[in-house]
Amino acid sequence: MPDYTCTTALSAVDARDRERSQPETSDLSVICKDLHSLFSLIYSLSTKLSLALSPSSPSYSASLPLLQDLAKHASGVVYCVSLLNEVQHGATFIKDTNKIVKGILESLRDLVQTFIEFAACDPSSTSGMAGEDYLVRTAALHDLITTAQGSNGIPKDNRSAVRQNWSVNKATLEDGVSEVTRMIEEAEGDDANHPTADGDDFNDGWDELGLGTNTSLNKDELARSKSVYPILRLIVLLHKRIFLDVLSSTCPVSVPNVAYDLLLEQSHSLLAVADELVATLYPPQDPDSVYKEVAVLMTVITTLHTRLQVFFPVDDGLDVELNQLSIQDTSLSKSRKVNKRWFDTCFDQISRLSSNLIPPSDG
Repeated sequence: MPDYTCTTALSAVDARDRERSQPETSDLSVICKDLHSLFSLIYSLSTKLSLALSPSSPSYSASLPLLQDLAKHASGVVYCVSLLNEVQHGATFIKDTNKIVKGILESLRDLVQTFIEFAACDPSSTSGMAGEDYLVRTAALHDLITTAQGSNGIPKDNRSAVRQNWSVNKATLEDGVSEVTRMIEEAEGDDANHPTADGDDFNDGWDELGLGTNTSLNKDELARSKSVYPILRLIVLLHKRIFLDVLSSTCPVSVPNVAYDLLLEQSHSLLAVADELVATLYPPQDPDSVYKEVAVLMTVITTLHTRLQVFFPVDDGLDVELNQLSIQDTSLSKSRKVNKRWFDTCFDQISRLSSNLIPPSDG
């Protein structure tokens, strides 16, 4: 039964996530091409199946070969996924591809299950909105396949997969900085519009209960937020520069897939820590919490700096040879050195600014 085949295929994808012992290797471009071809076939067959099994006039004899072909192609998709291995193709690429494949197979299973339920019901009861469920699920399957085949679907390689994830994190980091900017501007606006003389503050007791009406930063909190703000700005700039230079398709340095995967791990960690740091800046602030998160942030930054080194190898005999080949190669070598210098300077600047917020006992 096709519904059973989809469930089995999903189980196979999950098993593939857990067990990757000595998989067969294959060219990634071939695997991606086969996946796209299979998705197109599933798209076409699901359309024909919806027409053949329309609740108003189902043709079960016409649907049988369609269901058989869908089962075969679903198995083919799982086979393509089974050819992937983390060393050759990258863990991030495999994770993202599995997520897309599982979504499509689950949607296909839901569509087939809808027709099974229709077949088991009294024809007179399959009308109205219930009779239109198959159209909704067919459209959902089509949307997933269209997305999988688009620019935001299955990436072409592990670097592209990491770049897609990096872009999402970049936008979230920028949102965090924008939030701190808003807090600072609101606090400065309140200070300018509502200056208070000493002794004019009225304490109504609600602040102690966490229900105070004043949600703006006080003088000390504003100063603390202004000290954290340039750190966050530099982190966003650093993250963006990695996206543009290191993860660019024109990056001159060849690195293994695991280096990209480890780099993305640090992007996720950076995003989580930065989010926690921004959260500590909301009033009322706990200075110790702010300092603690800055210290944790520096730990992530240090690891990120270390993992970036593989993308900027030190000078060796190869650089000397490149300098002797041509003007173009000399420019390439210099470009690599300038990029590394920029990153080192940025990391040093973040470290310097953070050291002002980390007590000596924590540093």
